[in-house]
Amino acid sequence: MSYKNSKNLGEARAATSAMFFVNGMVLAIWATNIPGMKEALALSDQQLGMALSAFAAGTMLTLFLAGSLVTRLGSRNTSLLGGALLASVLPLSALASSSLQYTVAVFLLGVANSVFDVAMNTHGSIIEGRREKPLMSSFHAVFSIGGLAGASAVATLLADRLGPVHCLSFASAMVALTSLMASRWLGKLEPVANDTEGQRAAFAMPNLALLAIAGLTFLALFIERTVIDWSSLYLTDVTRASASIAAFAFGAFSLAMAVGRLSGDRLVRRFGQSAVLSGSGALGAIGLVLSMLVPQPLVAIIGFVLVGLGLSNMIPTLYSRASRAFPGAPGLGLAMNGTLGYVGFLIAPPVIGFTSSQFGLKLAMLLPMFAFVVLMICTRRASAGTEQPEIEKFVPVQL
Repeated sequence: MSYKNSKNLGEARAATSAMFFVNGMVLAIWATNIPGMKEALALSDQQLGMALSAFAAGTMLTLFLAGSLVTRLGSRNTSLLGGALLASVLPLSALASSSLQYTVAVFLLGVANSVFDVAMNTHGSIIEGRREKPLMSSFHAVFSIGGLAGASAVATLLADRLGPVHCLSFASAMVALTSLMASRWLGKLEPVANDTEGQRAAFAMPNLALLAIAGLTFLALFIERTVIDWSSLYLTDVTRASASIAAFAFGAFSLAMAVGRLSGDRLVRRFGQSAVLSGSGALGAIGLVLSMLVPQPLVAIIGFVLVGLGLSNMIPTLYSRASRAFPGAPGLGLAMNGTLGYVGFLIAPPVIGFTSSQFGLKLAMLLPMFAFVVLMICTRRASAGTEQPEIEKFVPVQL
């Protein structure tokens, strides 16, 4: 199938978007069943924390392997493999009968999801390169919309008195069916590199540019994990909101992420990647400062909305940059960036937890606020002296 035709490229983009959507949906279904699994297995907070950290550990340990698989098998074939793995392991956590079994199941989920994640992001980056314009924010917007759909699906399923086994079995069927259907239109959109380039890229060490991107990804993922884990608790403990009101904090954050990503590609085309990253850092920092200075429920929720808008386009933009760090092997750049950057996602819970226990959760929120400031400063310096928006210098994946 030729992909010089814009119609075929559109089909490939739609199929890739479907994979982003189902990935966000099934992860939301899994995440919203965590309370039910905690209750069913009588897990302590410490046991649950260890189990959830296993997801990040499984992801980190597999990202580089996933990048190598994409380089060797192609992003389409690796997407199919990742979809099959994800469908196989999703129900395992609901079938666990002990803390150890649950931890192993969550670890395997992280492994399978990393393969699927790197493959679909690589395919998206190649489509972005073919179109020669930014598209990653739109893909990640679909992921966020899928997360909202997944949470809504769980609310409906649970309303019918269905438990985690049924919910995760539904998620497994969804990812298997979507992967099979999408494979027809994904096509073989692979970067073309000669054998020497491919072999060299497969064993390359991260270059300085990629290390700088990974450092920014580390900060962005640290912020994201902090908000995911602590936003609702911040409202109950700091602003004294009820649990029902506190739930709006994460919901508002997720909705803001989706809305921000829907407009992200347009912003990058107009202002350039560095300007968008710098402005996003400033907006996120303002949101956290607002939440800390005025610890009232409504103001805090508005603050987390600003955080969501600020954070929304950081990961897509950084992923887009990382995919171009190794011409001919975008999956390897994504995997290296993810492996190094995901450390932020892994260490955020213990770092924020320790800081909160020592100084209080309100002061602990200074850490993600400073991370936003560093992101703003670093990206502003990166674009200093450029008169044209960076997108005019957009270099697609080498094809």
